[in-house]
Amino acid sequence: MATPAQWQWLLEAYRAMLPVKQIMKYLETEIGDNWTSWDFQQSLVDRVLRDSIVDKFPPHKSYVYRFIKTVTDTLEATNHEVCDDLMGELMVFVLQSKLAQDAISDEDMHHVSFTVPRPSPAETTVVTCRVATVFNEVGLKIWEAGWFLADYIVAFPEQFRGRVVLELGAGVGLTGLVLAKCRAHPARVVLSDYAPLVMQNLRYNIELNASDLDCPVDAVTLDWEKWEPEEDGDASMRPDILLAGDCVYDVAAFPALMTVLHAFLGNDAGEEGTRREAIFATTVRNKKTFQCFLDQLHQHRIEYDDITESARQRMHQSICIGATEQDIRLCKLYRAD
Repeated sequence: MATPAQWQWLLEAYRAMLPVKQIMKYLETEIGDNWTSWDFQQSLVDRVLRDSIVDKFPPHKSYVYRFIKTVTDTLEATNHEVCDDLMGELMVFVLQSKLAQDAISDEDMHHVSFTVPRPSPAETTVVTCRVATVFNEVGLKIWEAGWFLADYIVAFPEQFRGRVVLELGAGVGLTGLVLAKCRAHPARVVLSDYAPLVMQNLRYNIELNASDLDCPVDAVTLDWEKWEPEEDGDASMRPDILLAGDCVYDVAAFPALMTVLHAFLGNDAGEEGTRREAIFATTVRNKKTFQCFLDQLHQHRIEYDDITESARQRMHQSICIGATEQDIRLCKLYRAD
C-alpha cells in the first residue's frame, strides 16, 4: 500500500487537476505494482475520488471521467480486476451517456483545491478556487506567477504581518486567499480586478473560503487609470503593500499600470511609517516586453530590487505540486529617493 505522504500527493494532484498522464506515471513509478491491487483501488476511491473537499468542490466532469477511465483501462489492459466501487464510479458517467455530447460553454466552471501549509503541520488548510475550463477570460484562470507569489507569501509570512495588502489583477483570488489563510496575519487583504465576470467569480471564491480566513478580505473593482489610494479616513483600508502576479504582459497597459504605481508609491509612508512597496511576480514570456516594463519604471523614478534568487532559498515547496519551472522574476518596487 501507499504511504501517507504518497496518498497526500495523489489527493493534491487530483484536487488540482494535474495531468492524468503525470498521475499515472506517479502510480507506476512511486507506488509500483501495489497500485493495481484491489485494496489500493478501494482506497483510491475512498481517499481521493470521495474526498470531502472533492465531493464538495469537484474537478471538471471531463477530467474526472478521463482519470477514472484511464485507471480502469490500464488495469484491464494488464489483466488486473477492477474493484466494484471503482467500476461504479465509471458507470456513473457511462449511464449518463451525455458527457461526450455536451459542448463546454465559455462560462463553464470547475473547482481546484490546493493545500496551504501553516506554521504547525496540524493546522494545514485548503484554498479552493472556481476557475474557467475554457480560458477566454484571462481573469478566470490561475497564472504561473500567481502560484509563485503565493509560494513567496508562505515562505515569508513575517513581511505581511499587520499590513494592509492590495492585489492588482487578482483574477480568481488564489494569491490573496493564500495570504489570508497561511497565518501571515495581515491586517486586511483587498483583491482587485475589473471585468464584471471576473469580479463576480472573485467574490464567489472569497465566500467559498470565508470559514477560516485570518483577516478581512474584500473584493473591489479597480480601474488602473483612475485609482488613487485613500490617504484619509479608515487606516485599515489604506494599502501598505501592493501585490501583482503576471500583470506585466501587455505593453499597451503599461501607462495605466504606471499610473497605479505612481499613485501608490507617490507617498511612501505606510503603516506606522514603514515604507510602501510593491511586489511583482512576472513570468518572462517575452524579454523585450519585460525590459520595456523595467524601462517604464526608470522613467517614472521607481526603483526595483530583483529578489528572485534570494527568495527561492526559502521557497522549498510549491502549493501547486504540478507547478513547472518557469522564467519568473520576483521584484520589489519602491519610490526612488
